[in-house]
Amino acid sequence: MHPALIFYKFSKFITRKICRANGLVIIVMICLTATSPAIAKIASRCDEPVFGAAGIAIDKVAATAAEAQQIGVDAAAQTAFHQVLTRLLLSKADQDEFAAAHSYDAFTDFVHVIEEKNLEKRYIARLDFCFDAERMRTAMQNAGLQWAELQSPPILLLPVWKDPDGASAWLKNNSWITGWQDAVDHYKGLVSLRRLPHSLTHERRFRGADLLAADPIKLAAAARIAEAEQVLVVAATLDYEGSKRVVDVEVRLFDKTGQPIATIFSQSDIMLGKTDAKPLDATMQAILGRIEGSWHSANLINSSAAGYLLVDVPVTSVKQWSDRLAALRQVAVIKNVTIRTLDTNGGSVLLALVGSREALQNALASQGLALVDTGDMISIIAQSVGQ
Repeated sequence: MHPALIFYKFSKFITRKICRANGLVIIVMICLTATSPAIAKIASRCDEPVFGAAGIAIDKVAATAAEAQQIGVDAAAQTAFHQVLTRLLLSKADQDEFAAAHSYDAFTDFVHVIEEKNLEKRYIARLDFCFDAERMRTAMQNAGLQWAELQSPPILLLPVWKDPDGASAWLKNNSWITGWQDAVDHYKGLVSLRRLPHSLTHERRFRGADLLAADPIKLAAAARIAEAEQVLVVAATLDYEGSKRVVDVEVRLFDKTGQPIATIFSQSDIMLGKTDAKPLDATMQAILGRIEGSWHSANLINSSAAGYLLVDVPVTSVKQWSDRLAALRQVAVIKNVTIRTLDTNGGSVLLALVGSREALQNALASQGLALVDTGDMISIIAQSVGQ
């Protein structure tokens, strides 16, 4: 059994001691407040959340409570490990191959109990799992795999359904709208999907017809409420061909000001049965696959495609120089940072890259930085300065 799982065997007092002994400051407060799931969920996030899985549920029955606990924890760890692999590796074959060749306990960093109940022959719990990012990166690199680990900026997803009665974004019993709401709520991938909660205010303010028409004022307002950088309008339009129900689907991407960026999905003449929603479910999965595949492809980490980039890093203080270097070293697509020159105005650094220029730009943006290429010089500056 991995050492991170040992604390299941002890009392909460001993658990607190183990937390401290391992230097896991991030979960000390959690161990002390395990009876408060809301506090625990906020505080128990991994240092690198992409390599974690939160709130894995367990409900196991066995001959003894200890056996139920052991079986349940192992099953939950397997589930968490596969969840992380699915997030990092887009190919199902790569996920299965890696899981077959590696045990989850080789990468387990720590496990946190959100809540648990030990009954006579039953164990019920919710657990958070964090896996060590460096060990997983090394293993994937040694296996010759390509992976992505950068989370996208927040994207607001707005589903719209149009039929002969009109357009709506808030139908309660519509499988298209409720299906997307459920998909966003349960999505575990790298694309940071958000949705607007249903309320009478939102229903009146963001009408389906306005969203379908891509009213930039409405889209921008929705983006502000959701604190999103982009907006996806996923629209399904129902029509009839005789007695047959036919749906056209279009997915458009907008920036946070409501200006169009691209149409990322379009499919016509989807045939529906009288009560069959499976074709729409398949379309939803295809759309999610298109979105996630696009983000993965743009942010792949691939050591076999390594390259170098010499960049200028202007700064105004020693602290800012130190902060810039620290930020660059946190970017997974940058393998090494080598300082070439340094003076009172900053310096130049050579970046060893294991990904594309686009992947670098996206990763820098997540650190509040921007890559600026003037033709004569490539610089890394604060994003607010570059905008």
